[in-house]
Amino acid sequence: MIRLLIASLLAMLAAPLAAHSESRATGVGFDLTATGGIRFLADAGRYEASGEVQLVVGDWVVLADRVVAALDTAQDQVASLTADGTVFVQNDTFKARADSLDLRFADTLVSLKGAPISVQMGGEQRLVSIGSLRYSVTGGILTIPQDFVMQVSGATIAGGQARLKLGDGSLQALDVTGGVEVQRGDFRAAAEALNYAPGVGTLLLEGAVVLQSGEVLLSGASASFDLDTGAVQISNDSNQRIFGALSDQ
Repeated sequence: MIRLLIASLLAMLAAPLAAHSESRATGVGFDLTATGGIRFLADAGRYEASGEVQLVVGDWVVLADRVVAALDTAQDQVASLTADGTVFVQNDTFKARADSLDLRFADTLVSLKGAPISVQMGGEQRLVSIGSLRYSVTGGILTIPQDFVMQVSGATIAGGQARLKLGDGSLQALDVTGGVEVQRGDFRAAAEALNYAPGVGTLLLEGAVVLQSGEVLLSGASASFDLDTGAVQISNDSNQRIFGALSDQ
């Protein structure tokens, strides 16, 4: 599973091609084009589009094979949408690819499913997972309930499940549970949980921690690793601490 996720991560997020328009529908704050045609179901208050579909709603851009866009009660603005096939969605620096998308604009909640789901959060902060994830744009919370792999500051982090706080177009905080592995160059670590705040630049590892760099192997109950300097501090169950530096080259 981890190897598949890593392979998907390395190949993710190539620049999407713009859809070529054959049919078009517009309204207040949205523009919908599709090469396979667009149907408008007036009684249901929705558009159904197929082919190379592109839907722009405010700051949101969605490309997909099929899109169903539900209108509000006035039938002029898009209230929600579903998309499937090969799906790409972008809002500011948040970009994602998946097999299906559900987006509700009232609470700005994004649900993605796929094998895999690929997400870019700005810069080199990328992740991939197989299954589903939810992103609350208003709260800036990205929730991953299953195995994932991500790249942060040159490190590869693989874990069981995660909660990310996004803001200002980038990662603000990361909490991983259900087991975690970290690799950066020659440095490797494993633990039960991880906490990371980019502003601090330190990985905090908790529970059955094992650190390895070359032939050096350390273990303890908790540890911190500075991604910038390579400085490490590890504590055992008796709160004794070991200080040092593990090369990440």
